[in-house]
Amino acid sequence: MGEIHLMIFYDTCSLLNGYIDIFKNIKDEPFVISNLTLSEIETIKTSKTKDNEVKYKAKKLSKLLNFYYGQYIIVNYEKDWDSTYLEPNPILLDNNDSRIVISAFVYSEKNPVIFVTHDINCNNIARSIGLTTNMLSDKDADNYTGYFIKSCITDEDLSDLYTRIYDNDNMGLLNNQYLVIQQNNKFIDCFVLREGKYEQVQFDMLVSSMFGEVKPLDIFQRAAIDAMKNNHLIMLRGKAGAGKSYLSLGYLFECLERNKIDKIIIFCNTVATKDSAKLGYYPGSRTEKLLDSQIGNFLSAKLGDRSQVERMINEGTLVLLPMSDIRGFDTTGMRAGIYITEAQNLTIDLMKLALQRIGEDAICILDGDSNAQVDLDTYSGNNNGMRRVSEVFRGQNFYSEITLPICHRSKIAEIADKM
Repeated sequence: MGEIHLMIFYDTCSLLNGYIDIFKNIKDEPFVISNLTLSEIETIKTSKTKDNEVKYKAKKLSKLLNFYYGQYIIVNYEKDWDSTYLEPNPILLDNNDSRIVISAFVYSEKNPVIFVTHDINCNNIARSIGLTTNMLSDKDADNYTGYFIKSCITDEDLSDLYTRIYDNDNMGLLNNQYLVIQQNNKFIDCFVLREGKYEQVQFDMLVSSMFGEVKPLDIFQRAAIDAMKNNHLIMLRGKAGAGKSYLSLGYLFECLERNKIDKIIIFCNTVATKDSAKLGYYPGSRTEKLLDSQIGNFLSAKLGDRSQVERMINEGTLVLLPMSDIRGFDTTGMRAGIYITEAQNLTIDLMKLALQRIGEDAICILDGDSNAQVDLDTYSGNNNGMRRVSEVFRGQNFYSEITLPICHRSKIAEIADKM
């Protein structure tokens, strides 16, 4: 008996939210949709009630569906299915969601499917008529990393990929998104798509007398350095020990010493580490309190000692500004490098407030781990500021983000990530 191949049937919402990764794997994982989804996507593109972000996604998705036409399956909904499936079943509503579920059900009678949705009601409707479902979480629906890893098995695959790069085929990438090339389990090259053209990412290092040399330890750190040198708003995400703060501060100190900026301003949200005991009141001025908190310990460790940090503060080249005091603050005219560390500990409103302080002559780097290091529940899930920044800014010509996946701190730190 031959092997049964299980197909993935996407509803409109799951396709719209996950299209980047879905189309990455289309050669190995063709999928199924209803023709009603195609109709809904066209409607979304020109809708006056949808926000620009959703309409942008619909336009990108429409182009991908056109480019890969023939590599996925479309189930055409038939009118007589209403009387056969819809009308006799009180659970099914007279709407497109139910009709898309029916499309999946009819297709599943000959070809086993998993119905994938991002909508809880649609998931329940599909389950009620016997479909196997996969309810995507927010994390599953949006795992944008800032790059796409393309694995080439043969030299012919590699040659074909370079041809597409030199022809400036965007391959579904967004502006300022990176293309990392892998062959034989090794990362061999990296390009970035800027304004419709690919640029090869060169090996580059960061150098400052105060911070020392910062050499990229992997191809993702190389992309991060390129992102910082070519954009005004950069977000570095990743696990502990991946190099987020090391790269961020290395770049800001290089800019400071090369007179590209006049000062470094650190927006601080000094939240106690999750599940830890709080020490309570700290004596002293605002700056002294900040130096005695996690941000002070962090800077002292990175710069060698606390006196170095205090010297920069006294000179005015380093400013520590708590998030509680940033309302009304404006960096315009300061030629500043803004650094928001542990940015996972910001709600959407706090992140919005912080970014609205950024003037045209400033650069801003955010770093954090919105998946694993959130220290208060109020900053998690759909209310997380870092995640919202990614959703809103990705594709802008001044923005780039990189998720750093490799821990370089130590073997202990690497294995501890599995705890």
